[in-house]
Amino acid sequence: MQTDANEGLDGPRGTAARIWGLSALFLLITAIIPGTVFINASSRSLDKTAREFLLPVLRPDPGFTVEIAAATTRHDPTFNLDAQATLDLFQSREYRIEAVRSGETAVPRLVLTDLPTGMTALESSDDRKALFVKTLLPLILLANERVEQDRNRLRRLHAVKQSGQGLAPHDRRWLAELATRYGLMADGEVNTKALLQRVDVVPVSLALAQAAEESGWGTSRFAQKGNALFGQLTFKAEDDGIVPRNRRQGETHRFRSFDDPKGSVESYIHNLNTHRAYTQFRQMRASLRSQDKPIEGLMLVNSLGAYSERGEDYLRTIRSLIRANSLSDFDKAVLSVDQMEEVVGPRTRAEMARDHGVVPANLRR
Repeated sequence: MQTDANEGLDGPRGTAARIWGLSALFLLITAIIPGTVFINASSRSLDKTAREFLLPVLRPDPGFTVEIAAATTRHDPTFNLDAQATLDLFQSREYRIEAVRSGETAVPRLVLTDLPTGMTALESSDDRKALFVKTLLPLILLANERVEQDRNRLRRLHAVKQSGQGLAPHDRRWLAELATRYGLMADGEVNTKALLQRVDVVPVSLALAQAAEESGWGTSRFAQKGNALFGQLTFKAEDDGIVPRNRRQGETHRFRSFDDPKGSVESYIHNLNTHRAYTQFRQMRASLRSQDKPIEGLMLVNSLGAYSERGEDYLRTIRSLIRANSLSDFDKAVLSVDQMEEVVGPRTRAEMARDHGVVPANLRR
């Protein structure tokens, strides 16, 4: 028979002792220790208290997986976008053109808020061209990346429709918004096959060559004053634009200007993907897709006869620029896997306007 002496922790007294011990431990953790910490911490500065006592609590336990949303952009507004300083910046990031050409390195997600100034002061034409390409390459790839993300989702929804299944309400809404953005009527059922012809990337070599031709490798008045890189004209009063010096009396066209080079690149890609003048371009690109061929600039140049009033002479110039500068090497360039965009240069007018609740006219949808 068990007695008080031999029952150990199995009897009533052992159970009571165990309960008392747990209660005391709970009181120690929830009341005594936090009170002591609070008393000790309250006599220090708020900054020191936050560092010493809040941060350790926020660190995840190694036994748990904690997903933390990271920032997608980092902005240095103090950087002076001088041509030589920008070249030095690229070098400090180990951003080398030849390494990108060979596929040895990816393109950093560097976004300049304006074109570098003083490009014509660089003695070497190779340096001027390298600066121009390094500035635009991340912008073109970033714009294409966003288009590709929409295209991937569109392809999945197209496959669902082809299988005879219905789409979820949020997918139908997204499709309607995408169709509207790309200039397709979406009053009824969205034609996803036709939309796929529009939602697609533009070859990097083609974008670089056209920008080089239209902006004089970034040195023209339109490029330097308004980030007008692709010679896009506007007849809309609400668009920002620059009047050409040789505009005749009675004419109203202007070269469309942009808040930053990124906006110019995005507008150019959207223009090729939506304007009726470039239907042949989109058809040829879709044909390459259907044959599982790469989307390369030289394969699509001939479809852009309507881009310039110079016609065939313009197309010869674009082909020559691609070949002479080996721009096709960049059709296979990829962005760095790091999703952080590093924005460099003074804050743009659009950013400052948004801070005050104002959206510039050229950015309104």
